[in-house]
Amino acid sequence: MENFTIELLGDEVPVRELDRRLKKLWESNETLTRASLTNFAIYRESCSSLVENTELLREVTREHACRALVLAVDPVSEGPPSVRAWITAHCQISAGGKKSICSEQIAFEIKGQAPNLVANTLFSYLDSDLPLIFWWQGEFSANWEPHLYTSIDRLVIDSVEWHNPIHCFGLVEKAWRNPASAFSVNDLTWTRVLRHRMALAAAFDEPGTLEHLAQVTDVEIDYGKGHKLAAKMFGAWLAHQAGWTLESGMPSEGSFLFRRRGGHVTIRFQEEDSTRPVPHVELRSPLGFVKLVHEENSPYIHTRIGLPSGSFERLTPCPCGTPAELVVERLRRGCNTKLYFTLLRTVRAFLGEYE
Repeated sequence: MENFTIELLGDEVPVRELDRRLKKLWESNETLTRASLTNFAIYRESCSSLVENTELLREVTREHACRALVLAVDPVSEGPPSVRAWITAHCQISAGGKKSICSEQIAFEIKGQAPNLVANTLFSYLDSDLPLIFWWQGEFSANWEPHLYTSIDRLVIDSVEWHNPIHCFGLVEKAWRNPASAFSVNDLTWTRVLRHRMALAAAFDEPGTLEHLAQVTDVEIDYGKGHKLAAKMFGAWLAHQAGWTLESGMPSEGSFLFRRRGGHVTIRFQEEDSTRPVPHVELRSPLGFVKLVHEENSPYIHTRIGLPSGSFERLTPCPCGTPAELVVERLRRGCNTKLYFTLLRTVRAFLGEYE
């Protein structure tokens, strides 16, 4: 990491001098305008993540002015607890090529374990009373504790990173239901299928499609490698929106039977050799089909509809891909956390919890 410290992390500063050095950073350059609408912290239990997350925040701050805090933690490090810190600024470039609006960043390397060490370090350097967006990366640990999560306004997670998602969903929901908590949950795995949800919802504005939905018998949802959870979140959302009730399933075969008014619907999940989270979705009924296709190199989701009322096609832009793009997309929107946890009941069944 040392080879990158000066260039990417900025200046290393003794923790006790952080406030003074931050003030000096802005006083030393009158061409820089500091902007901060929120606090944005990224936490990962890997000291090697400092550079990667600094680069990620550089992308995020192009659209969201904030005080950025990067926390790279090694809770099992031998010896007494220690904290190192660096300061830098992420600046937008004006039309004239000069730096203009800047977001400051404090990067912390925290080694060892002590009561509330992470939370106390973080809270000591938040920007006044601005809201706190907290991105917890990876598996949860003992540092996910009430002193921390009851002070978060928006929690960002990416459930695709978890080895045991059912357990981790339970930890998040327990924290969210704590009477002292007031955070929303922003899951990047859920965001990966946002545009698919928008495309399918828009499809049912076409003539005859609502009649088709009422008679759907089969749903096929294909997912790319590593994106099974995103596909199952999409399937849970579809069933919820359509008012279908899960009756039974064979998780090992990816097949689930739902009851709808006047009949049943089978939802099947299948892996494809694709990098797209959900490259193909199809809803079939005796009337015809509604299909979503997200091809490998296309920035659009292609909707195709074939029904007695006619054939229709439309394109839905789908630009999100990198973690920074997903975070920016998520922060542009609110989050219905209650719906998220409602859908997780079906997702847990898709993952085989009820067996």
